[in-house]
Amino acid sequence: MDDVGDLNWAWAMALVDGFAAAGARHAVLSPGSRSTPLALACLRHPELTCHVILDERVAGFFALGLAKADGAPCLLVATSGSAPANWHPAVAEAFAGRHPLLLLTADRPPELQDCGANQTIDQARLFGPHLRAFHALPPAEDRRDWLAGFCARAAGQSLWPLAGPIQINVPFREPLLGTGGVFSPQPACRLTRPEERLPTEGVRDLASRLSGRRGIIIAGAEPQAAAAMAALAEALNWPVLADPLSGLRFGPHDRSRVLARGDLFLRGDAPRPDVVLRFGAFPISKTVASWLSASEAEEIVVAGDPSWSDPQRRAAWMISARNVAGDLTPWVSACSPDWWEAFRRLETAAGALARPPEAAVIAALLEALPDDALLFLGNSMAVRDFDACSGTGEKRLTVMGNRGVSGIDGNIATFLGAAASGRFSAAAALVGDLTFLHDVGALAAGQGAKALICVLDNGGGGIFEHLPQAVLPEFSSGWLTPQSADLSAAAAVWGHGYIRGQASDVAAGLGRDGLTILHLPIDRVDSVAAHRTLWDAAKLLAPEPS
Repeated sequence: MDDVGDLNWAWAMALVDGFAAAGARHAVLSPGSRSTPLALACLRHPELTCHVILDERVAGFFALGLAKADGAPCLLVATSGSAPANWHPAVAEAFAGRHPLLLLTADRPPELQDCGANQTIDQARLFGPHLRAFHALPPAEDRRDWLAGFCARAAGQSLWPLAGPIQINVPFREPLLGTGGVFSPQPACRLTRPEERLPTEGVRDLASRLSGRRGIIIAGAEPQAAAAMAALAEALNWPVLADPLSGLRFGPHDRSRVLARGDLFLRGDAPRPDVVLRFGAFPISKTVASWLSASEAEEIVVAGDPSWSDPQRRAAWMISARNVAGDLTPWVSACSPDWWEAFRRLETAAGALARPPEAAVIAALLEALPDDALLFLGNSMAVRDFDACSGTGEKRLTVMGNRGVSGIDGNIATFLGAAASGRFSAAAALVGDLTFLHDVGALAAGQGAKALICVLDNGGGGIFEHLPQAVLPEFSSGWLTPQSADLSAAAAVWGHGYIRGQASDVAAGLGRDGLTILHLPIDRVDSVAAHRTLWDAAKLLAPEPS
């Protein structure tokens, strides 16, 4: 093939088809020139759903949302230069949160590198340590039979042994387009990943270390096997302290031992365990973390991948295996009945405490959302208030958030990407005012979406009211940073709906067509006082004798 443009097309088509054969179903594209062959191959691929987003930073988080919802690698395509650099915050979140992204960075060819060529930077070191792997491809060439295996390998690296972002740098010579353009399927390479299980000897050893002892299961901030976890808790007679992102608080599974108010009752006089069995990522709650650190219990951590989730450096045993709860249940025996009862009474007592005003919005969302809906929690106070105030319920809800590096950047874009996956019956987000304004540009990606964004507006960075910075004379200007933006005008720019209201407007907002911004002003002084009252009351909680 002599024509460079036709060679570019054939090369891009083989790459995109290889990634589709390896499991990619969505591609997020930002307009650009050098990426034209890749973008065109995505747009013409019959098995890819393409999302074109102008702002590369928004595009990165949108792709992250799709990957979180699907669990499959999402293609992300940009032109050369500073364009893919805008992905870096999303790449860091995908790396820390273990979500599969395939970053296709179009580039100038080797002869235009390091010579002052326009729109050219060193893309090989663009994302530093926040990649699972980096691959530099040559410019398009006639031999393409090896690309199917390469695509399967890169897609596999994004999923196993530790999911995360993979960068593929793809240089193209001009002309970028040729006379061809008809899509034709390419040979595929099949990939099978192993499922690591704890050997029977290890299961028996673990069971002997747990049986008959007073312990607690902590389900961390990533989806867990709900039914298996419930069965294990029943067999051990232990409580399950469920992080809001664990997938255990909501659903038709047995929730009788699932505790959702640990952030409150662990401030008081809770019993100290002998052993802690912790699954997945470290919990969101700082209260839970402090309680764990002070408990001096033996801590055993189980992860389904080789990630090392031990920020307190306390783990006595790190287990990288799947289905541990299910494999373990037949081998364990229960501890004394009064152990579980003490935690049950604490959970009940914490549920009776007065709540801050944000709790009414949380209750309204949980009431209005249907089965199989998505609820995305913004960082800062939104996820923490949900942690303390959600309780549990039988609805099948997917509760999601960006807790890899826990930034307030990109939360709206991630939510809209997850909502665009088509996996949910409805979609709502709960975010703070600064989280919303930080990502207001993502509203452009919400055109055509049917979703609700609830904005808890407490006049700035309310979380800092509860931190030592609050006493500083520079607190308001340096940390609280109240904004004067018009949220209704921001919604109108992209033709979205807007309601300034209260918790009782949540159901109406969910019922509207398109994307709706529900603006919920919160009196910060009242909110701060209510939180402090709640936390002070929680410190007095103690298990009553049976």
